[in-house]
Amino acid sequence: MNLFSKIILITSSSLSLFGLTACDNDSKDNGAAWSSKSPFGTLPPGFDGFAERWNKKTVHSLNSQIESAQEEVRSLHEQYAKAETAKEKESIEKHLNELNEQIDHLNLRLKEGDYIKFKKPEDIPTNLTWEDGMDNPEIGDPNAKKGGTIRLLAAGSYPDTFRPFGPNSNGGFRGYLYDEINIGLVSLHPETRQVIPGLAKSWAIGEDNRTVYFKLDPDAKYSDGAPVKAIDFIVNMFLRTSEHTGDIFFNSLYENMASNITIYDDETISITLPKQKPLLPYYCTVFTVSPPHFYSEFGANFVEKYQWRVPPTTGAYRVNPNGVIRGRQISLQRVPNWWAKDKKFTKNQFNVDNIIYNFISDQSKAQELFRIGEIDLMNLTKPELWHERMEIPEVHDGYINRATFYNIYPRPPFGFFLNTSKPPFNNKDIRIGFHHALNIQNVIDVTFRGDYQRLNAYNSGFGKFTNPNIKAREYSPEKARASFAKAGYTISGPDGILRKPDGTRLTAEISFSNASPSLSAILSKLKEDARKCGLDIILDPLDSTVSFRKAMEKRHQAAFTAWGFTPPHPNNEQGFHSKFAYDDKGNPKVYTNNITCFASKEMDNALEKERDASTDQELQEATYKVQQLIHDEALWVPCWATEFTRLGYWRWVRWPESKTTQFSHPLVFEAQDSYLYWIDEDAKKETLEAKRHGDTFSEVDKLYDQYRFSELKKNQEDKPAK
Repeated sequence: MNLFSKIILITSSSLSLFGLTACDNDSKDNGAAWSSKSPFGTLPPGFDGFAERWNKKTVHSLNSQIESAQEEVRSLHEQYAKAETAKEKESIEKHLNELNEQIDHLNLRLKEGDYIKFKKPEDIPTNLTWEDGMDNPEIGDPNAKKGGTIRLLAAGSYPDTFRPFGPNSNGGFRGYLYDEINIGLVSLHPETRQVIPGLAKSWAIGEDNRTVYFKLDPDAKYSDGAPVKAIDFIVNMFLRTSEHTGDIFFNSLYENMASNITIYDDETISITLPKQKPLLPYYCTVFTVSPPHFYSEFGANFVEKYQWRVPPTTGAYRVNPNGVIRGRQISLQRVPNWWAKDKKFTKNQFNVDNIIYNFISDQSKAQELFRIGEIDLMNLTKPELWHERMEIPEVHDGYINRATFYNIYPRPPFGFFLNTSKPPFNNKDIRIGFHHALNIQNVIDVTFRGDYQRLNAYNSGFGKFTNPNIKAREYSPEKARASFAKAGYTISGPDGILRKPDGTRLTAEISFSNASPSLSAILSKLKEDARKCGLDIILDPLDSTVSFRKAMEKRHQAAFTAWGFTPPHPNNEQGFHSKFAYDDKGNPKVYTNNITCFASKEMDNALEKERDASTDQELQEATYKVQQLIHDEALWVPCWATEFTRLGYWRWVRWPESKTTQFSHPLVFEAQDSYLYWIDEDAKKETLEAKRHGDTFSEVDKLYDQYRFSELKKNQEDKPAK
């Protein structure tokens, strides 16, 4: 039978099987029925035939991978015949075994048939054991009050776009608009680390231990009231892999992270991963939804047309258009009658009615607004804020409380990402010398007063998946100069900067966001110490959005930045795989997360093993290798991190004090990201009244909770995933 003979084409006629209506670019009725009984829009233009196109594309890709692997096998057999030592032959045999396993796996995927399938409810296996995660404890504090407004500072500069995908969408603020708001298929309980419901109310693992069946919650809706349907997962695939979005990452993500998605009816889907995974249902959350009716004008002008449009979310908040001041403020409004407001794991979250994010680049102004109560909460982790700037009457008089909160979230890899596609960092010796020329520990000891710790491995904070054998290179003028000499910089000029015999000076430019004045001072100090190593650092301070864009367009030499990591497992493919480094013409691929432009077959193999690992042991071995290569190739200079967040907040901002949650759950980067806080309007009235009359409260400076943090961290490192 022809491989494609079983494909169900997504056409206007077949969509009717699922109660759906397709639209096209010429449609005059963009309000056409979502179904025969629903008023919500139509499927995006161009969606017709997407399943067929994707299935053909996947088959072509799998065959190409098989051909490439087979060619490599033939080459290795030739090398084996010429090998002279037992060690050489052993290494080749190991690689051959890996390639043959890869070929078998790819052939299995071909044999399993279409990537996207449509079946009937009676095709769902009857021997499944359904789970719902309801044996996990509630999250947050049942005493939390709904209502009120919280006013926050927004890190960085105003976003380039409100689009959740496409060019310039991968900025830091996207998390507050979408990533932290939208509800996934399932999530992990922050205390037990077990799977709990999201858009799916229940799930079951198939006999192959690779397929998960999900029943969507019939209550699930978008913020505009449209129901969430199973087809929305396919719509999201279509949108994010379209040529109109220009995002190659999602093409690779969907192709490699799964091998099948099947729609059974409006509320039932199954997802098959290429290999078994620990926490299998959670790994399926790579699939998410997009509201089809919102994208009824999707097309070649998507980037411009949707630049400032905000799609409906599945989460508790949506952008309030009346609270947007371009360049200065974005307001989120709690969705009235949010579908998950009474669900067990979300009923104590997302308590405030409004969140107002203020973009204030002047730190002194931000501190003053916080001091006078125009900002409700402020991050005080920086030592100068905690130790000096908060020695103010509002703290001593108990109007502003302070807290130190320890967490066990993976640390963002703050450091210098070195662009290997252009001089000087296309030379490994220069990269290694650059590591030794940066006096990071002095910054930690002096500027950060020893409060911070030096990062070592790229995936710090992942417990047993963090490679403990990697140590950051120390500051050493001798070692730096020795590495620079290997690259030809052997002559010390009159200004102390090393040169090549042809007069070329040793310089390196660091691009960074100018949002933090303290960062400029820190980099100036690093520049000063680097001169002792013969290196002239050129500082390139930019608006945070401009700095991010420069790195994504691969125009930087070194970029000081960090990515946000998500537990429980490392996933480094998007940051270091060669397919995200260069295009077919050898030019750097723009708008991918491989901002080092590093390309290596050895790294690719390790990254693919990390991605495809089916056990904790396999993942640990693969990710250790990835982290070691990042270190050995000197692609990233590790800087600093903390194991805590320090917050200041006006006493009307309340935090959980329940049996299961103290202040915040520990599996969060910053406590406010948990959305467990609430506003006590009575306490606000009491505080403002006391302030007017000069009355005071006891000073509050809490620690949550170093001992508990240590125990949780140990459990994270020791406890195997289920």
